[in-house]
Amino acid sequence: MPNFSHILKKICERLSKHAQKTPFWVIIHIVLFLGVFLLWTHVFWDYLGPSPGAVEKNIVLLIMDGQIPYVDFECEYPPVALLLFIIPGLFFRALPEYYIAFTVEMLLFDLLAVFLIAFIAKRINISKVKALISYTLLIAIAAGPIVTHRYDLAPAVMTLAAVAAFLAGKNKTAWGVLALGVMAKIFPIVVAPLFVIWLLIKGQYMRLFKGIAAFTGVVLLTIIPWLIMDAGSLSSFLTYHMDRGLHAESTYGSFIILGQHFGWTSVEWDFSFGSFNITSGLADNLADASFYIMGLALIFAYALFTYQLRKQEITKLGTDDTQIAQETLLVRYVVISVLAFLLFNKVFSAQYMAWFCPLIPLLNIRFKNLIVALLLIAGIFTIYIYPFNYLEFEYYESLPVLLMASRNLLLIIVFLLVFWGKKPREKNIQESSANIVVPT
Repeated sequence: MPNFSHILKKICERLSKHAQKTPFWVIIHIVLFLGVFLLWTHVFWDYLGPSPGAVEKNIVLLIMDGQIPYVDFECEYPPVALLLFIIPGLFFRALPEYYIAFTVEMLLFDLLAVFLIAFIAKRINISKVKALISYTLLIAIAAGPIVTHRYDLAPAVMTLAAVAAFLAGKNKTAWGVLALGVMAKIFPIVVAPLFVIWLLIKGQYMRLFKGIAAFTGVVLLTIIPWLIMDAGSLSSFLTYHMDRGLHAESTYGSFIILGQHFGWTSVEWDFSFGSFNITSGLADNLADASFYIMGLALIFAYALFTYQLRKQEITKLGTDDTQIAQETLLVRYVVISVLAFLLFNKVFSAQYMAWFCPLIPLLNIRFKNLIVALLLIAGIFTIYIYPFNYLEFEYYESLPVLLMASRNLLLIIVFLLVFWGKKPREKNIQESSANIVVPT
């Protein structure tokens, strides 16, 4: 009779051994994207409203037909996002083939994230295995299959790549990659002030100048065709988002709808700008104020980062330990900045959950496991609402409304836990990893 406990022990030992190697995680993620996510999408295709890849494919068809984005047709997406749409369209221009190619493209970004997480984990002396376990769970559940339906994982990984390059001392590369992220989706811009603060405190003024020049150069390269043809057309994708109302899924929107459920306020729904928005005196005021609320939250975060980094710079004890502590601090404030942009913005679509997935695993603070668990629960709530019960949410049915508000409350708790940044046990910060390159 087989000894099942012995067999299980052997399996666990073997898995533990394989998990130390990055290729093991590459295989896991290939199976996740090309197996689980594709199968999930096939089974639940009818729930997904616009077919996955349809919006992107239609834009590609317009471009292939000779029409120019922002000039010949309105487009909400920045130039680098359009490039991401076009690449799968070079091979396939019909569904579902285009969607499958798009999934492969997102998989490549996902695999890049796996290697970058392994690289940064080694630099800041945290467990690579634990970081990759967290990332895999977050992609699979917190973000879910929607990472293959929308392109948001790409700018999230670009942000991660910019941070990795910056920590490795590749200053111009970091700024250039960050610029690509910004021109794919605006949110990576919140990382730029952190780079500026870091270089100013360390007195690296020439590197700051070169970094900003690299950032500006990449931005200009992405928009040169429109600068030549019709510079004014570029403002269309910016004004598109500025003119949007209060998204029902946003932090503000979800709590207002919950308040309406209890009879505390009243709102009307408005489908515009491709999303379900709400309108009322309170909702409209919050939509207008959201930019300033987000700005204040970010300014406060940058001020705290400045104070804490300067304090570490003045009171260094050992070069290696200080470097690890400072890089850990930078990673934490990157997470804080992205979460602030996400939570205090007036728009919060389901695919935005991908923004923090490559970053959270690199936190080195207490309650990290709790943070990951809260995000997984938030992801489950999100998937329950979209795609399965979004119509019920639009009609303000009790359970979807409660779950949406709960999702955003969980994210606020995560934001506060990361902001608090309770230091981990001393055993988590020990000797520095070998071959660390100090940014100079």
